[in-house]
Amino acid sequence: MRTSSLFAASCTVAGLLATSGAWAGEASNTTCPVGLVNGQTLDGEFGPGSAELTQCLERRHNVKVVMQINNFCRDAVPRSQCAGNRAYALGNINNMIKDYEITHGMRAGRDYEIVAVVHSGGGWLVLKDSGLDGNGDPVSGRNQFEGQVRDLIDQGVKFYFCQNTTRGFIRNGTLPDSTESTAGATGELIEGVEYTTAGVTSIAEFQNRGYSYVQP
Repeated sequence: MRTSSLFAASCTVAGLLATSGAWAGEASNTTCPVGLVNGQTLDGEFGPGSAELTQCLERRHNVKVVMQINNFCRDAVPRSQCAGNRAYALGNINNMIKDYEITHGMRAGRDYEIVAVVHSGGGWLVLKDSGLDGNGDPVSGRNQFEGQVRDLIDQGVKFYFCQNTTRGFIRNGTLPDSTESTAGATGELIEGVEYTTAGVTSIAEFQNRGYSYVQP
């Protein structure tokens, strides 16, 4: 059996805690699908014999994943040019949830946990689209993915925002401090987002707690 804690592609991310029998030349686990993501059987969707070639999760309880989000956009473009369907990492998380819940019959909180540590350029993803800038003036259009983040929070994903990045956003005028706004920078965060003192150290801490690390 071979396991891995890091997959880049979203279609394989959810298999990082799976038994790797098929990859090692052993028989595939053909009994895993509990539900069908697109309403079709695997053979119907991908062609005859696909079910037998499909590797599925063996571990379906106490699965814990920490994902690093350090970019705003999946593409190497200025933030203002990022397409509305190209958020960094959010699509990967959605695919993980579908694989856990639809394909494998798992439930958030009961069987799996997903934590997202947000820092550097990814910090924009946890800001409200409309709010106040560093001068305390109204601003809008800074995060077209706010709704997607809220949906993931509603599905049980925990977002932790790096306070070092927060300080940088205050210094560069992106976020207000407590002298410019009563609520300060915290008031600009999407409801449900929490802080971590430092993004990179908290990733190591989550790993120490048994979370498998994913970099999209």
